Amino acid sequence: MIMAKTRSARTIKVSKENKAKLAKMFNCTDRMVYKALCFECQTLLARKIQYVARKEMGGWVEAAVPEDEIFYDTMDSGERFMRQYFNNGAVLEVSMTTGEGVVRFKGSPRYRYEEVLVSDIPTIQDYARNLR
Repeated sequence: MIMAKTRSARTIKVSKENKAKLAKMFNCTDRMVYKALCFECQTLLARKIQYVARKEMGGWVEAAVPEDEIFYDTMDSGERFMRQYFNNGAVLEVSMTTGEGVVRFKGSPRYRYEEVLVSDIPTIQDYARNLR
C-alpha cells in the first residue's frame, strides 16, 4: 500500500515576487521553492531557501493549528508573548511583559493595543476572528 505524502503543518510565507527571486537566486525551479517553503524536503538547498526567505526577505512561519489554540513563547531577550492563531489568517499577539498587543491579518498589522487587560481579550479575539 502506498501512502500519500502529507504536507507539513508549517509554511514559510513570502510574497510571490520573493518566491520568484528565490528561484532565480538559487537557480532552481518554482516547485523546489514551494517544497522548501512548505517543509516538504530538507535538503541543503531547501534549508538555504528557508533561511534566506526568513532572514532576508521578511518571511514568517505560519502553522496550521486548531482555532483558539494559544501558544506562549519566551524570546531570547526574555520578553514573553501569548499568540493565538485563527483560521482566517489572523494572529493575536500580546506581550505578557509590556501588555502591548497587536492583531495581524495575513501578516500585516491591523490593530494595536497599548495595554491589554485579561477582560479585553474576548473582544480582541472576536475582532481577529471576524476579519476578512
